[in-house]
Amino acid sequence: MVAPEVPVKLGRILVLLVLLAGLGVYLYEWELPRAAREGKKEKLVGLDKDAVTGVVLTYPDRELELRKDDKGWRLVRPADAPADEAAVKGVVSTLADAEVQKTLDQLPPNLADFGLDKPTVTIKLALKDGSQPPPIVVGKNTAIGGKVYVRKDDEPKLYLTTSSLGFGLNKQAKDLRDKTLLSYNDDDVSRVEIRAENGDTVALVRKDKEAWTVDPGDHPGDPTEVRSYLSSLRSTRAVDFPDDHPDDLGKYGLGQPRLTVTVSLGKNGGATQALLLGAEATLGSQKQVYAKRADQPAVYALGDWTFRTLAKPPSQFRDKTVLGFDPARVGKLAYVRKDGGAVALARVEGKWTVEGAEGKKPNDSAIATLLADLRDLRGADIAAEPAKDLGAWGLDHPDLRITLTDKEGQPIGTVLTAKHEGKPYVMRAGSETVFEARDYMYARLDKQPKDLVEEPGAPGRSTTTAPAAGASPEAADEDQGDEPEEGEE
Repeated sequence: MVAPEVPVKLGRILVLLVLLAGLGVYLYEWELPRAAREGKKEKLVGLDKDAVTGVVLTYPDRELELRKDDKGWRLVRPADAPADEAAVKGVVSTLADAEVQKTLDQLPPNLADFGLDKPTVTIKLALKDGSQPPPIVVGKNTAIGGKVYVRKDDEPKLYLTTSSLGFGLNKQAKDLRDKTLLSYNDDDVSRVEIRAENGDTVALVRKDKEAWTVDPGDHPGDPTEVRSYLSSLRSTRAVDFPDDHPDDLGKYGLGQPRLTVTVSLGKNGGATQALLLGAEATLGSQKQVYAKRADQPAVYALGDWTFRTLAKPPSQFRDKTVLGFDPARVGKLAYVRKDGGAVALARVEGKWTVEGAEGKKPNDSAIATLLADLRDLRGADIAAEPAKDLGAWGLDHPDLRITLTDKEGQPIGTVLTAKHEGKPYVMRAGSETVFEARDYMYARLDKQPKDLVEEPGAPGRSTTTAPAAGASPEAADEDQGDEPEEGEE
């Protein structure tokens, strides 16, 4: 008699289900919690970063102490000075975020083997509730694995955490000091005075929110240049602190500073901040310049580029617009080249026409671009003022003469341009100022009349002429060669 197969198969299935259930219980009760524990490592120091109000960092050759009050963090040893908030928070975060990678539950008999007899740094914290966590002693790095040995106070065991802890806590006093020299809101500045050692002074005076004048001369200022200067001045940072209480400012070149920059704040300019720049020095391969605030004793070291950044001539801040105008006002444009090319254009009822050239069609897009380039034309620097001899700049016989008239027939102005000894120059006819121009600005103005006017029957600048019946392809190529490519001069 054959035994029934169905009960046998059902039994096997039940056995498998029991085994799977047991495996599930094992995974749920043991493996998942262990994975969770491994994924969430124990913190080396469990603390709230915002609760820390004191930090003492002790090294073999120095000790740094920082304290936090209502005004923020302050360095109290080895010097009493404002601290760099971000740098101090970085130190606290480095310690608070450190995780225990491994624990050595038995204290080794020889701590020197782990660098803990003479630790690289010992850190002590104070919390706002008055308590103090156990001091953390950092030893040497492991030979492999990127770990560092750590001990908490006198606990009878050691911890291993990532070596980034040691790097993050390795600080000099200058790393933790506030490196800001001047602090202000740009919109509050009413005047900036830049005075050289010989007494020459440049003054920037705010007339309105975005309107400045430049003295000497009471010239209109370039708001972009002024904003850039204020930003550079405000962003100036110390790289070192050579002397907190100097006995002799002369040895730093600050008895008679090479440059003094004074910022006046408020409508009346009653509050001022002044930065003094003195002598240069070389520390190793790095060049520095000494500086100090007028109202504080400490001498700072800055990068030597600071002097070049702040010692600017008045021309730097001048509005160098050659002929500011609204292109919509223009009614006539006369474009004359020294080599004889010329074109006269007039706008009638919003449409451009070519004067004295029947059948020729103006290139509206090219004309709009030219007017926009003229509106945006600014000098790179002031070459001469007053310019008594225009021949010195090639402007007595300019390469280009571009004259604009408004829709009522009133002159807007004439722009003269020339290249002289390889440099481009521009000016407004009748003014006393010659500007050195940038090459690309000059190139954008340097047009041929045919760039502004389309030939009769030509639908556009990229016209292609089909060869006549029987004409050779070479002949067609020669005909097309007379028409320049887009942007060709």
